[in-house]
Amino acid sequence: MGVCAAVLLTLLSLIPLVGALVIALIAPILLASSYLAIDRVAQMKFVLPADLRRDAIRQSPRGLILVFRDEDHVVPTLVAGIFSLAVVLMTHLLIRVIAGSAWVARWSTLDIGPMLLVLLAGLLVLVVYFLLAASLLYALPLAFLQDEALVPAIGRSFRASLQYALALLIVLAPLLLPSLLAGLASYISVWLAPFVWLLVVTVVLPLVATSVYCSYRTLFSTKENSAVA
Repeated sequence: MGVCAAVLLTLLSLIPLVGALVIALIAPILLASSYLAIDRVAQMKFVLPADLRRDAIRQSPRGLILVFRDEDHVVPTLVAGIFSLAVVLMTHLLIRVIAGSAWVARWSTLDIGPMLLVLLAGLLVLVVYFLLAASLLYALPLAFLQDEALVPAIGRSFRASLQYALALLIVLAPLLLPSLLAGLASYISVWLAPFVWLLVVTVVLPLVATSVYCSYRTLFSTKENSAVA
């Protein structure tokens, strides 16, 4: 699933302007499907026999659209995707207002003024994307694994994420690795950078998705058990 998601996101990222918006739209689909697939594995009470693992690997790409196998999940997933798309679109428009053409210019060609604007815009992007992630990371499993309504689940996700913001930042930090390592690789070879990016994304996406799932199980199970007690 990590390989297929990495290839898909890489191809979409190559499309100017529209690619980022499409990624924002399908990200909740991929994430929700990942949660469902991870939950199935987590609930297994036995180790998959060796002779069945090859078939499981062959079928794993279908896990990226696992959320659509239940018709009750379709509408909440599409709503989450539209919400993500709207936030990313407004963020991109705001970036254009703040940084203008400097946002897409080469760093070495910028003067001090435009460089500061790009830094400000970059900080804004990180903050908005974290708030967007805070809204959806736990909302999706709450909606699909605990059958909560999406809007209240978004509120619970947002409050829990802000309460444990530092811990969540640590969980999400590996998402910065593909760009950082690809940037370093570009100094060695322009052709090497895309391969490094693809390889790191393949590893990072399942790692982060599984880490968030585990934090969801730990966080909300602990809260629910405390409330019952």
